[in-house]
Amino acid sequence: MNLSIIIPCLNEVETISQCIKKCFLSIQKMGVEAEVIIADNGSSDGSIEIAQKLGAKVINVEPKGYGSAIIGGIKNAKGKYIIMGDCDDSYDFLEIEKFYNKLIEGFDIVQGCRFPIGGGTIKKDAMPISHMYIGNPLFSILSKLFFSLPFNDVYCGFRGFDREKFLKLNHFSKGMVFAIENLIKFKVAGLKCAEIPITLHKDGRKKNKSHLNTISDGWLTLRFLVVTCPKWLFFFPSFLLLFFSVYNASTISNINLKYLDLDKIEIIGTSMMFFLLSFQIFMFGLFSSLTAIKLKMLKNKFIDSFFRFFKLRYAILVSFIIFSLIAIDYFFYNYLIVDYYLKKLLYFFCSFFSTLLLSNSFFISLITVDQ
Repeated sequence: MNLSIIIPCLNEVETISQCIKKCFLSIQKMGVEAEVIIADNGSSDGSIEIAQKLGAKVINVEPKGYGSAIIGGIKNAKGKYIIMGDCDDSYDFLEIEKFYNKLIEGFDIVQGCRFPIGGGTIKKDAMPISHMYIGNPLFSILSKLFFSLPFNDVYCGFRGFDREKFLKLNHFSKGMVFAIENLIKFKVAGLKCAEIPITLHKDGRKKNKSHLNTISDGWLTLRFLVVTCPKWLFFFPSFLLLFFSVYNASTISNINLKYLDLDKIEIIGTSMMFFLLSFQIFMFGLFSSLTAIKLKMLKNKFIDSFFRFFKLRYAILVSFIIFSLIAIDYFFYNYLIVDYYLKKLLYFFCSFFSTLLLSNSFFISLITVDQ
C-alpha cells in the first residue's frame, strides 16, 4: 500500500465526515492505493460510527494524548508513506496530493506551513492572535536556533513522512510536544526535509473547543526545546561562569600567597565559587545531553567521546589523589606555604570539587550502565 492518512480523533462528530470525505476524494484523484485511519482517543459522541460508515479504518488508542493517538495510528498503518492532519477541518485534506508528490520525490518528511513566510495562508479567524504572533513564531525561531530546523511552522499538524523511518526513531511524546519532537528527530537523523505552503481554514467545530491548551502545552514545548538542547540552558552559562571565575581572579595584583588581606581572600573565594558552580552546571549539561542522545534528539561526537573517557574509576582515582594531598598537608607535612585563610579555602575548594566529581561520575555511570 502506498499511503496511509492518519487523523487523530476525540469527539469530533461535527467535522469528521468532512475530513474523511476530502481524504477519499484526494485518494481517488491521485489514483493510489491508500487507507484512511481514524486514531480514536476515546470518542463518545458518535464520531467512530460516522467514520466506519464512510469507510475509514478506526483504531482505538487507549493512551491519552495527541502524540499517543498519532503513534498508535501509525503502528497500525500499512502504507509506505504517512500523511497526518487534524480532525477539526482546519486543514484542507484536498491538499494531500502536494505532500504525496514531495514524498515520492525522495523527501523523508514534508511539513506544511500556514504562515506567509513559508508561502502559506491563514484565513480570517483561523488561528488565535496569541498563536499567530507569539506562540508559533517563537517556537519556530527557537527550533531553528537550537536544532537548525528548516521549517517556518513547527506546530503545523499537516505533514507527511516515510513510515519505516518514523518507526526507527522511537517517538515518545504523548501530547502536543510530539509535533516538534517529530521534526527534530527527522532532522537530527540526517533525513531529507521539505516544507510546502498550505491554507489554514477556520476550525469547523462550533460546540467542541480545541484540544490545545495554550499555557500548559506552550510551557511543555518550551521545556522540551531547552532541555533537549543543553548548550543554551547549561553549556553557555557554564562557560560564562568559568569566564567570570578566571576574570575575577585576574583582578588581583601584587599577590603574596604567604600574607593575603581579606579583600584578596574574598576575591579568590568568589572565583572558586564561580568555578564550582560552572563545573556543576556543565555536568547538568552532560546529563541532559546523554538523555537527548538516548532519545535520539541529539548527535554530538565530542559528547560521545567524552562519555567513553569519563569513567567512574578515573573520578575515584582523581578524588583519592586530591584527598590524599590534603590529608598529607594537614596531618603530616605542611608543604602548602600559603596564607592560613587561603589554605583553609583551598581545603574546602578541593574537597567540594572532589565530592562533586565523585557524585556526578556516579550518576553518569548509572545512566550509561547499558553502554
